[in-house]
Amino acid sequence: MIRLLSAVGVTLLILVSFGLYNGVYAAKAHERELQALSAEIVKEGESIRVLKAEWSYLNQPERLQALARKHLALAPTGANQIVVLASLPLRSEAWSNESPIVGFNDLPRRLARLAPMPRAKPQIPMREGAR
Repeated sequence: MIRLLSAVGVTLLILVSFGLYNGVYAAKAHERELQALSAEIVKEGESIRVLKAEWSYLNQPERLQALARKHLALAPTGANQIVVLASLPLRSEAWSNESPIVGFNDLPRRLARLAPMPRAKPQIPMREGAR
């Protein structure tokens, strides 16, 4: 009986030792993985800071304005280029057999009268002592 109890005790001791060894090994593997992930997070953070700095440089208004002047043929909007949506012809009228491009003089005048016009800015009387 004592031999059986000793054999069971030794077997349990071996199993517990083996489990403890595997647990320590798994914990060390997780710790190495955590350190690798932490290093990767630091590396990605540095990449993000570099990209933010580059984005700030690329979006400088002076730089963008210089590039727009160099590469785009832009001009101020003329008064004859601004129209009210209600004055534009319907799609079926615009895509007839004629040219699909509608000029300012081609717009129907009857619709232009129906379009709401902007109201004048109200004048606020100033008090005599406010000047």
